[in-house]
Amino acid sequence: MPDQSLDDWLPAFPRWLGVTLTACQPHMVAGQMTVLDHHANRNGVMHGGAIMALADSLAGTAAALNLSEGQATTTIESKTNFLRPLAIGETATARGDPMHLGRRTTIWQTTILRPDGKPAAIVTETQMTLAP
Repeated sequence: MPDQSLDDWLPAFPRWLGVTLTACQPHMVAGQMTVLDHHANRNGVMHGGAIMALADSLAGTAAALNLSEGQATTTIESKTNFLRPLAIGETATARGDPMHLGRRTTIWQTTILRPDGKPAAIVTETQMTLAP
């Protein structure tokens, strides 16, 4: 990984959401996000879209770490299992691990944990490698 801070790997949108990276390697990316009022759904817990944005941020970063010069990546599929709620004020921690590292696609599984260590969601995502 080049000399830069971890969060330099994140695009503006996840940084705006409050996503921060805690580890950034080609075969594992980890991060966190504190659930704020504007991340909540009508039931007062973390919105599914915010959960998916956290996972997509990690998977996209992980995929980008595995690209060759001039290549780009984009999400082409995402599936989320929502298991438990995350309350406002809690910090979600997440880790993305590769399930498949191919030439044209990579598949990542991101597990999002609550502060009590129980999984809040598991996201499986396919990233497509775009040629220069």
